[in-house]
Amino acid sequence: MTPNERWSTRRVTRLGFLASVGTALFVLESFIPLPVPFLKIGLANISTLLALVVFGPADAILVVVIRVVAGSLLTGAILGPSFFLAICAGVGSALAMALVSKLVGVLFGIRGLSVIGAAVHVLVQIFLVALVYVRNGSLLYLLPILFITALVGGLIVGSVSAQLLPALSHAGLLHFNRPVASLTRWRVGDAVVCVLLAAAMGGGFVFGRTHDNRGVTVLVQVDGHPVQTLSLLEEKRLNIRGLQGNVTVETHAGMVRVVEADCPNHICVRTGWRSKAGEAIVCVPNKTVIRILGEDDGGIRGVTG
Repeated sequence: MTPNERWSTRRVTRLGFLASVGTALFVLESFIPLPVPFLKIGLANISTLLALVVFGPADAILVVVIRVVAGSLLTGAILGPSFFLAICAGVGSALAMALVSKLVGVLFGIRGLSVIGAAVHVLVQIFLVALVYVRNGSLLYLLPILFITALVGGLIVGSVSAQLLPALSHAGLLHFNRPVASLTRWRVGDAVVCVLLAAAMGGGFVFGRTHDNRGVTVLVQVDGHPVQTLSLLEEKRLNIRGLQGNVTVETHAGMVRVVEADCPNHICVRTGWRSKAGEAIVCVPNKTVIRILGEDDGGIRGVTG
């Protein structure tokens, strides 16, 4: 492909169309309240999928970068933790899908490709949060929950894309270099990917179970370092200094919550009360983790922030 063909007016217009759609969906999902920040369907990935099968890996990554930057500017999250998580996870997802895209139409359909991208997306996010932002490897116990998101969200995004492909092709908005039917048809690889993800999800839940679900104490960590231990049996309100500001933690009647926090989205505040061993509340901007420990110090079951 010559430079003139690559950057023709028609090509740039179509890439702009996909980036605009992705940005709109990115902004829309950012305003939907979620109990866990990673639990998103990922509708914006529709634009990435279409860019990949129409134009190729480089343009798919370009669409990811444009929609994340534009969406973050519109939501005020530019250069914040959620921005870097979205960029890294989006690019990682696009690269993973690009590696298997040559097999689309043979081993995989667009649904399987979407599930693979969704799985890589949540894996990149959880590892970055656990290893870079809060420095708490226990957050990896969230993987079974996140695999549910990857499986359900990936299938939804893939199915929507499969419905859009014939319509966009018929309308002449996008031109495909291969038969559309080969992309939209279910393939063996799609079923294999879904089964493997479901197995990983089930295995995580089985091996991550705690024998005693009663919360006993609360451990507060900032940037990976323990700063306070509280009993769930005491009535107490405590101000914790995070990396960007204060996080106010309250214990009452065997439960704990974040009352207020100096963070943009206040998802940690909206989480409400938590009481079971293994649950946690995480404020990513402040790198603050509030973990509930049981008698046997069970694994983490939930996170927000």
